[in-house]
Amino acid sequence: TVSCEKCKAPYPPSEFCEQVRKNVKDIYHQDAAASAASTPVRCLTCKQPMVKPDTVLYGGSLPDRFFQCADEDLQRVDLLFVAGTSLTVGPANSVVARVPETCARVVVNMEPVGAHLGVQYGAQAVRDVFLPGACDDTFLDLIFRLGWQSDLLAVKEEL
Repeated sequence: TVSCEKCKAPYPPSEFCEQVRKNVKDIYHQDAAASAASTPVRCLTCKQPMVKPDTVLYGGSLPDRFFQCADEDLQRVDLLFVAGTSLTVGPANSVVARVPETCARVVVNMEPVGAHLGVQYGAQAVRDVFLPGACDDTFLDLIFRLGWQSDLLAVKEEL
């Protein structure tokens, strides 16, 4: 989902993606049609340049609900996916240590992370698995290997 950080108004995700393609500079030079300079996406309601994906960006705070539910919810986790992170920023990095010892932990990342939090890979690993690679590619591969393509297609428009 996408919304304005100022007035909290929702922003249509497809429109946001289009605005990002049109208004954000391609620093990796992958899109010849990309803008030469970045301009912010403005809220449709308050017109402020505060529209962002509803994710926690680096340096941002986790929502209050995380702290309200974490202790109880994490005790019920039996499979934890950790994707695309250095596991260096708290409190989000604490999740890997707060799940039960019986919980399998799958790390999808470009390089192994989490040794400082007790994540172990290789022959000594009991519950940790490292899947190297880009998150999108790795999760799509998992979806195909598990035969979940039809499930993904059924919710595609909601993503």
